[in-house]
Amino acid sequence: MATSCAADRQSQRDTVWAAHFTSAADRIEARARSVGMARLHDVRAEQAELRGWMETVSKEMALGGAEAQGPGHYALACGERALGRETEALAQLDAAWNAGFRDPRVAWVRAQILSERYRVLRMEAIAAPDGDERKAREEDAESRYREPVLTLLRQAAGAEFPSTDYGAALVAMHEERLDAALELLEAVGRKHPWFVEARLMRADVLLLRAAWHWRQQRRKETGEDMTAAFQAFTDARATAESFAPAHLAMGRYQAAGMKLVRTHFDGTVFMLSSEDDDKPGPAQTGLAAMDAATQVDPGDAGFACEKARFLTMLAERPNSYGALLSLRSRAVEAAQHTLALDPTSACGRMERTRVMVQETEKVLQESPVDFYKLQEALSLLDAVPPSGRDLAYHLLRARLLHLWTEADLQAGSWRAGSKGWQHQEQAIEAYRSVVALEERVPAYWVRLGELLLARASNPTAKDVDEDLEQAGVAVSNALKGGSTKAPEVWLLWAHHDVAHALRKRAQGETAPWRFEQAAQNIRNALINDTHNPTLHHELGLVLLEHARELWEHGGDPTALIDQAEAAQVQAAKRAPSQYLGKVGQAAVHAARAEYAWWRGADPTEEAERADAFYSQARPFFRTQKNQQFVGRMKVSHLLAHQLLEQGQDPEPVLKRPWEGLDIMGRIGQDPVLRHRATGAMSGLRARHSARTDPEKAEKEFLSAEKSYEEALQVEPLNREIRLEEGHLFREWAVVRKAAKQDPEPLLVKGLTLADVLLKERPNWPEALLLRAAILRTKDPASPQAREDRDAALKANANLAPGWRRQFPEDGPKAP
Repeated sequence: MATSCAADRQSQRDTVWAAHFTSAADRIEARARSVGMARLHDVRAEQAELRGWMETVSKEMALGGAEAQGPGHYALACGERALGRETEALAQLDAAWNAGFRDPRVAWVRAQILSERYRVLRMEAIAAPDGDERKAREEDAESRYREPVLTLLRQAAGAEFPSTDYGAALVAMHEERLDAALELLEAVGRKHPWFVEARLMRADVLLLRAAWHWRQQRRKETGEDMTAAFQAFTDARATAESFAPAHLAMGRYQAAGMKLVRTHFDGTVFMLSSEDDDKPGPAQTGLAAMDAATQVDPGDAGFACEKARFLTMLAERPNSYGALLSLRSRAVEAAQHTLALDPTSACGRMERTRVMVQETEKVLQESPVDFYKLQEALSLLDAVPPSGRDLAYHLLRARLLHLWTEADLQAGSWRAGSKGWQHQEQAIEAYRSVVALEERVPAYWVRLGELLLARASNPTAKDVDEDLEQAGVAVSNALKGGSTKAPEVWLLWAHHDVAHALRKRAQGETAPWRFEQAAQNIRNALINDTHNPTLHHELGLVLLEHARELWEHGGDPTALIDQAEAAQVQAAKRAPSQYLGKVGQAAVHAARAEYAWWRGADPTEEAERADAFYSQARPFFRTQKNQQFVGRMKVSHLLAHQLLEQGQDPEPVLKRPWEGLDIMGRIGQDPVLRHRATGAMSGLRARHSARTDPEKAEKEFLSAEKSYEEALQVEPLNREIRLEEGHLFREWAVVRKAAKQDPEPLLVKGLTLADVLLKERPNWPEALLLRAAILRTKDPASPQAREDRDAALKANANLAPGWRRQFPEDGPKAP
């Protein structure tokens, strides 16, 4: 009996405390609603009042003991939610549930919070710039919130507010029955016009349905739902002018809408309307909504950063330069204001960084980069604590470091151990962090793969095979994601095949199927992106490399070169003012000139065409200028060889590549490129001078040797330079021999280079012919020279005319 009475008293106390605190919760919610429905004003005074009520609840919980904890935490959760502190509200709801307060109202409040988070994630998914990223975010929202919300709604039966129709609408939305959800929400709106949450939810559901229509290419239905959603958001804001979530929701709607429906083929989104427009554009409406949210609570760092994020989103694809400057300036101001309100804000640091990244990306196309700004941006990100380093953080950091790598490269070539190399390694590790968090988005794997291939292609790279293997993993993962392969995925696959083929070539092997597959992959990319000039240019480059592979094994490259020219013509046609179209066509004519010279034909016409195209190119980046210089240097040396064979002075054509460089261009030129070019030029001058002035020729040969050695100090393993220097020593030895001087030291140097090259790449035809030429110079009857010559010409019969040009009395018959 005593136990029964004690139990009854316990039950009574529980009931009393539950009634007391649920009443307090109702009072808090009612007060918050009345504040939100008032005219637009600063609500911080009312928030202070609510916090005072919450302090009273906390004191009463302390006095009430264990029986007061559960319902007390529930009341505090309602207070936290009214203050916009969702994370704290969820923690209080967990505490209430764990304390034994399993009232359906606890489940109802929790279901609403999680459902609101779900809708925010879906809006962010719609605003994602990449289709595969959008799909991944939608999947995350469903997997994270669908079942938990539906379970909570079942537990909340009987506690739905303001009606069961609203609860049923939530169920319908999470079950993807959008039409049913809209019907229920319309009924709720008619019965409870003051219930702004129903208006906001209806707008979100309309936008979700609009996105579905858009994917089905139902443009009319998309427009109708977008218009209805806009009106619903507008009505919600008018109903509750001081309810910040309504204003933020309008901003998110505009962001999602501008990304979903683009108005320009070039990818720009709806921007600020012009002064002549009668109505403000979506950007202005979104910004006005963000401003309204910050007016409701000027001290909320989260609201300030939402505005900064909106502005940086607009600045990603501006439709005018003036809009770009205005947006960035305002974004900086908003981000700095966020950090002034909360110096630890990860969002504030990230948006300030994003502006600096955008500025540098723009500057990279026009003028030298401010590397101090990049360091400042990285320092901002590095100050974000680990708890704030989500996927968005790692994506931004990877983007920054990738940009820094590009800036380093455009400032000049760099090698292992340099700052540029270190930044590239950091960018690779940053993208590894990205794909560790999100492996479903092909674009992330593409960026990682391209960085790995870039590192593998560096002449000073140490772990080439490892990088190629890891790039292959990136290719495989990029191919797994997405229902339709984006052009950049096909392009990565092609780059990977080409890199493998070039690696095989460097090892004395061949893999022509790699070039064939690479070309086919780029053609696959062109199916859905036929107007992309870069893809045509890349196809042309692959075909030229395939042509070289064929030529190096004795085949006829003519057909492949013709195909390469057709691709480069298409690139130039689609982007007449771009650098790549001109330099692509120049490379085709340069290849024709080179193969013509090797065949014993006159390369002049094709070489002059190549030089004309190179001269028309207008490179901006230093790497492009170096590429242009290399191309002009190559054709000028071909022309010089032709002039020498005709007994003419090659000096005029040798000067051409240098005449296009200003003083800063010469200073900033890559040292290996500069020394190699100087060495080749001095060697050609020496050959011409040897006919009339042996003393001058000796000086030129010495100058050439010095230049080659300086180049090899930077890149000691560069085979092409060592091959050229080997030929220099042989030609120098011939001149000395003709002048009755001792050629032996030079022949020993050349022979040493040839032996090392053949040890590194056995059966390399060019190195075999170098050794044969040196041995032939030492001893016209050398059996080893004959053996090397025959082996080289068997591997590549295209080299026979060049050999006959050097040794007409000893050359084999034409193949």
